[in-house]
Amino acid sequence: MKNTETTRSGSRTFFQTQKEKAAIAEQREHERFKNIALLRLAAFAGMAILAVVWNKTGVAYWGIGILVFLVIFLILMRKQQEARANRNFQRNLIAINDDELARLDLRFKRPETGSEFREKDHNYSDDLDIFGEFSLFKLLNRSRTAEGSRRLANWLKNPANAIEVGLRQAAATDFSRHPELIQQWEATALLHEHAAKHVGEFQEWVLESFPAPLKNTLTLRWYPLLTLLIALLYFAGVLPGIAVLISLGIHLFILGRYADFVKVLANRTTSMGQTLTAYSDLLKKAEHAPFQSVWWQGRKAQITGSSAALAKVGSLFEKLDYRNNPYFAIFIGIPTLWDMHCLASLEDWKAAHHQHLTDWLNVLADTEAMNSLAGHAFANPEYVVPAVSDASEVTIAATSLGHPLIPAAKRISNDFAMQGTGKTILVTGSNMSGKSTFLRTIGLNLVLAQMGAVVSAGAFACSPVRVFSSMRTQDSLEESTSSFYAELKRLRKLLELADEQAHAPVFYLLDEILKGTNSADRHRGAEALIRQLHAKTASGMVSTHDLELGEWGSTETYIHNFHFRSDVENGQLHFDYRLHEGICRSFNASELMRMMGIAVGPDKTPLAH
Repeated sequence: MKNTETTRSGSRTFFQTQKEKAAIAEQREHERFKNIALLRLAAFAGMAILAVVWNKTGVAYWGIGILVFLVIFLILMRKQQEARANRNFQRNLIAINDDELARLDLRFKRPETGSEFREKDHNYSDDLDIFGEFSLFKLLNRSRTAEGSRRLANWLKNPANAIEVGLRQAAATDFSRHPELIQQWEATALLHEHAAKHVGEFQEWVLESFPAPLKNTLTLRWYPLLTLLIALLYFAGVLPGIAVLISLGIHLFILGRYADFVKVLANRTTSMGQTLTAYSDLLKKAEHAPFQSVWWQGRKAQITGSSAALAKVGSLFEKLDYRNNPYFAIFIGIPTLWDMHCLASLEDWKAAHHQHLTDWLNVLADTEAMNSLAGHAFANPEYVVPAVSDASEVTIAATSLGHPLIPAAKRISNDFAMQGTGKTILVTGSNMSGKSTFLRTIGLNLVLAQMGAVVSAGAFACSPVRVFSSMRTQDSLEESTSSFYAELKRLRKLLELADEQAHAPVFYLLDEILKGTNSADRHRGAEALIRQLHAKTASGMVSTHDLELGEWGSTETYIHNFHFRSDVENGQLHFDYRLHEGICRSFNASELMRMMGIAVGPDKTPLAH
């Protein structure tokens, strides 16, 4: 593998430079914000002074000056809002680059763990740290919306076929050439506190039918025109004032028919307008993105006009919320039948755009997931794009393969190759020598490869496989099962999975197989399981302390032995974490117990500290 620090220095320098540029811009916008605030105060003071002068002199033209100052005040208010948004945007960029710099050292500042996306009894996610406080999700995640996080989680849990992997790889490479755009997307999403919300309620609303009795009377929303005519006739002295009051009473009667329906809709979508406005801003960036990959062009064609459409419906939901203001309701809502106009506009929007909504949200989610893959590739230029070929048998070939969640300075990389279905690699070794870590290294890089991401290796090639692991089986008080029984259930699932007719064979990772029983049963059970798996569409790796299992494996053509070793040097254990061929001949359990002060051996003398 390329020198990690040398190749990664480019991305580190980029993040540091972007952070410094954003800090300068943030300070500039903050000063602008404060200066505009002072000007607004001056404009307000000008209005107050002219009002006093007008009151004392009674000269009407001072009112014109007040109007001028009011216009200036409103313009300054708009300018101050822009300055605040620009300042917050730069603050977001500072936080994003700070997060990227920490992530290079595997320090994760963002709180999202992806734990809500865990699935009970998933094939590998719990064993391989896909989600959690220190996980692959936290390493990759650059999404800022609920839809994007969900899509990234789905990519992590469900391997893509070779064709889709190739398309994603090309898109990730394309996206990674524009790291500023990835960060601008994140910073834009962070401007909207509602961007992280899920839009499931909105998706349900789009599919709902408007109540027929109410829909048929929506034309009554134009009744205020008649009321306006009656009011004009009243002012002309043609009709009495009671006619206007009666007409307004009819307004209340009409609104009463819709009151319960509107209240339920408004309660369901309290923050929906702001969420959709945020999504509109993000899709506007997507519509103008310069990406050229085939994967992206297909999605870009689906979102033409999406940002304007979402902005419109977001605005309509926000306008519907105006009804909660009592002054608005009295002076505008009731006279204009505001609720009915909002409902009619929402129904028109639904009819025009409901068929496209799913596509728009899918593209938004895909874009965020791709930002995560591209950001990961940009931050780790020493990683490689794996070659995923659509072979029918298990094929894995890697050089300098490392664990992506171990710091580069501590990471020990190994070469690894496996070819064929019905094969098992037995990995023996002493405690803490690296067996479990290596199994996870293989599994994590296979997950990365099959979602379209770069992998921690000098070179990596594989065929599509269905990764399955049994490494952290635990007892369950809720289900009244022991850890041994839990492992047996897990192994039964493996056998069932290997019997399924699927596009790809199973690749299993079994750590310390059948550790919950005595050595004789463990050996017999492990041997029987491996024989059974040999006849199925599966290959994999099994770690074990059972030397007899390794000796048996050396007599079988479909089993290959590897090991990790430890050596005692000057009374201290030394691990090289290197994968060696053959069966391990050195074990360290007694030495570890002596080092912990537990008397071992004939002399019963603990190792001195």
